[in-house]
Amino acid sequence: MELSERKLKILQAVIHEYSLTGIPVGSRNLSRKSDLALSAATIRNEMADLEEMGYLEKAHASSGRRPNARAYRLYVDELMEVDTLTDEDMQRVRSHFDRRLNGISEVLDAAAEAVSDLTDHVGLVTDPPAADTRLKRVQLVKVSDGRALAIFAEDSGQVRDSLIAVPPFLAANELEHLSNMLSAELMDVPVSETGSRIKELAAGAVAEQKMVMNAVFEAINNSREAQGMHLRGKQNLWRYPEYQDLGKAEQLMNLLDTRDGLASLLSSGRDLEFSIRIGTELSQDSSLPELSVVTTTYQAGTRQGGSFGIIGPIRMDYARALSVLRFVGRNLSEVLEAFWEGSSDRDGGTP
Repeated sequence: MELSERKLKILQAVIHEYSLTGIPVGSRNLSRKSDLALSAATIRNEMADLEEMGYLEKAHASSGRRPNARAYRLYVDELMEVDTLTDEDMQRVRSHFDRRLNGISEVLDAAAEAVSDLTDHVGLVTDPPAADTRLKRVQLVKVSDGRALAIFAEDSGQVRDSLIAVPPFLAANELEHLSNMLSAELMDVPVSETGSRIKELAAGAVAEQKMVMNAVFEAINNSREAQGMHLRGKQNLWRYPEYQDLGKAEQLMNLLDTRDGLASLLSSGRDLEFSIRIGTELSQDSSLPELSVVTTTYQAGTRQGGSFGIIGPIRMDYARALSVLRFVGRNLSEVLEAFWEGSSDRDGGTP
């Protein structure tokens, strides 16, 4: 059985109605609300065919039909038309970036907030890859006997910090001396190469300095392995009946609360303009078939950025999702480039 033009129009109408309401769609309701100009009986027969072909399913024996992941995949690949955002929507996006943002981390937070605000789903943005950045400054600040805050400023504008153990008798001015020494030795060194440089310095250092340097080495190494995640809008998921089931909600929250789980959602599509994974496409043994993820990457100038995207139910408005990501990505890249250029000017030139 082939998907005729009429079947495609009916399928598109079902997807549109179900995406708006989350309620299984009946033929009579569709005949009244859509512009199909078909009788309820004709629509019912076509919907039965679409169910037999594997595009629609019934939640209950007496209910209407809802589109499944296969239907949404067909819609995304062949039927979807992406529109530009309205002027009002574009201003809403800009408002997230127009306020005072202190540092790259706040810029990425603003991007995640904008994505969540414009889609009513979860917005997620990752930090730029640490391997592509260079250190500009290391600062060690004593916070108590035996503890110091290690702060690492990168040429990307990103600032990371970590609490480290130091000898309890080490004075604040000695930490400042170590800060200046490490900054001088590590300035403009790629983050991926700082470990070997610190080990060389530690080899000739006295015992207390060696302890601090080893702690700094571990902190930088851990920051490379734990790429930052900026997540906004988890509360939006409770709006959707798909996640009212406590078991599914708990699984989803566990996924969103773990770095590995989030990283897996953003793991594909770096070579594509957009990656759209629907339901079980997220993994072969997905326990969250109602979940979809739309992702892309951001960039500023010649620098490689991270990934960002939208996490939501499979009935999300994919056309709007792509429009939002495209416009947010453009604004994010412009703001990041301005931050990085400002950082270069303050440092006396381009790194």
